[in-house]
Amino acid sequence: MNTATDQLGASRPANIFDNIDPLVVRLLIVMSITFSLLPPGFNWGNTAAQGSYVEGSLIFQMEFGSVFLIGAWLAWRNRGWSLRHVQHLNPPLIAIILYCLITILWSPYPVVTLKRSIQLIGLTLVGIAISPPIGGKQQLIRTMLGTLMTLMACSFVVALVLPRIGVDYELGGAWRGILMQKNALGAISGLCVVLWIKESLGTTFPRSICYFGILFSLFILVMAKSSTAILVAALGTGIYLLVRRRYLTGEFDGRKLTISVAVVILLGFHIFYVINGRLPEWSELFSPFTALFNKSTDLTGRTDIWRLVLLEVDRHPVFGIGYGAFWLGEGSPSQTIISALHWIPLQAHNGYLDILNELGIIGLVIMAGVFVFHIRNLIKLTRIDREEAAIHWAMLILILISNLSESEVFRGVLFQNIFFIYSSTAISARLTLHRMEQAELAKQSENTLPGAAS
Repeated sequence: MNTATDQLGASRPANIFDNIDPLVVRLLIVMSITFSLLPPGFNWGNTAAQGSYVEGSLIFQMEFGSVFLIGAWLAWRNRGWSLRHVQHLNPPLIAIILYCLITILWSPYPVVTLKRSIQLIGLTLVGIAISPPIGGKQQLIRTMLGTLMTLMACSFVVALVLPRIGVDYELGGAWRGILMQKNALGAISGLCVVLWIKESLGTTFPRSICYFGILFSLFILVMAKSSTAILVAALGTGIYLLVRRRYLTGEFDGRKLTISVAVVILLGFHIFYVINGRLPEWSELFSPFTALFNKSTDLTGRTDIWRLVLLEVDRHPVFGIGYGAFWLGEGSPSQTIISALHWIPLQAHNGYLDILNELGIIGLVIMAGVFVFHIRNLIKLTRIDREEAAIHWAMLILILISNLSESEVFRGVLFQNIFFIYSSTAISARLTLHRMEQAELAKQSENTLPGAAS
């Protein structure tokens, strides 16, 4: 432990339970990920995504209630670090949590809005508690990898032994294992491919274990029959390898990458406009990708939902209807969409659109600020520790892309939202530690200068 860490850690007297902190950090990560991916209430008879998030089952409340309580205890045990982390947290992240609480004032379901806001507060508190130096800089990623591999191993057994639970025959015999649906199993297997490739380039695990992990993850990925997950695995691996290597040199290489991508996209729009005299339509933009994975250009009916949600946005464009107060089933504000579609959706299948609907333009702007500040922190971390930053870059870009077709970020205790909040708090903590270390080194340098003693 470095000098800066020792200084703040000394504010809490040492005791025989000090060694328990790393174990509690791992426990919190395992519990968070497991509860977010398994069917709510461990009810494999009802695997409808997000179903009990609306119902608020007792088992569900006990699951994440225990996570939040343990996280609060750990944060209090290390309150010196916790307070410092809060002071250097992503400011728009705090702002969006506060704004979610404020929407209670006009939400048609204020109790639901309060509960959803408490979930965000709880996840942020846990993220602060497990951040460095209490949690190691690689602890989040490696504990997540171990947890996901365990879930995949259990899914492998269940799919073979209990196919009525582990196999979805309505979707061509796709495996879903012990998870809620086959897309969830595909998503975590694709993510594990990326994580095992990361480990194969290091020295922590033997190469044989890494290669087995990659092959097993690929096998589960194929059996889940999720074309989106295959794209995630390929894209995530490419992003990680690109950021990890110094293909773009110079002090501001992260900004150069961002600017280069933006220029290419804008140039493509400009060329299309010059040739056709108009901007491209949605189907024209996505047709190459949808053709590659044999999907329709309306994203399996998602655009129908988007049109209806935009009509709802017009009713409360600035402030939103209230956080978490729209998709609550029959009889809720989403009833007009249910009546139009003749089935019950529980999200807009576009996270940005859901934020616009529930939090209005104000909430969407704050959300953009959260991502901008997170990217700013990632650029700083890239200069300090490129290896660690690379995997967080890959995850962020995948989250931003997947949030176009699924609502996950800032939507309760879903896996991507949990990881994003934990990633944001961990990176802020790493930068805080770096600043403290640099300040300590500068102080030591001043003390060693000739004449300093006088």
